[in-house]
Amino acid sequence: MAPSNSTNINGAPSNSGPYTASTYTRRADHTPQTAQPESETYILTLNTDEAHHKAVTALRNQHFPTHLNKLSAHIALFRALPGSELPTIQDAIEDLVQKYNSFQISTGKPFSLSHGVGLEADVKPAQEIFRTLKARWSPFLSKQDQSFRAHYTIQNKVEDQKVVEKTLEEVQQSFRGSTGTVTGLSLYLYERGY
Repeated sequence: MAPSNSTNINGAPSNSGPYTASTYTRRADHTPQTAQPESETYILTLNTDEAHHKAVTALRNQHFPTHLNKLSAHIALFRALPGSELPTIQDAIEDLVQKYNSFQISTGKPFSLSHGVGLEADVKPAQEIFRTLKARWSPFLSKQDQSFRAHYTIQNKVEDQKVVEKTLEEVQQSFRGSTGTVTGLSLYLYERGY
């Protein structure tokens, strides 16, 4: 497995996320455990082939609130890696990708989130990748990043539970699944609130 060309570690523009930067504050359990506040944090995701990525992103675009949907579909291994540890993080990723070839991924069952719908992903090697990196990074990982469940978030930030239930039912009935290939890892700069 090769590092992705889409790695965004030098401040290049990246996709945005679900919150507005002016109002967003990270929860304590989503903050890296470092001695100093972090001015930059990074997200590590799985990279997949284009056809699979497009299929799952199309599903997300159909159901995620339009005004909040700033990202394409993704599977995040870690969501709050501290910028102060960037050389350590990059070294670990470089070491790891030398040990892996590409591997298969397939979508599984949709499930309810508190305010949306997720889609399980069957991608067993990702669990091993997560455990390997967690062992190296555990001193500075956020509470959220201490565990990993491979999934895509198809819908989130929806307050109306009837909308969530309708989405879950629709995805269960109409989405036929997608299979693809994990081709690498991407490290993105987390833009405050996105």
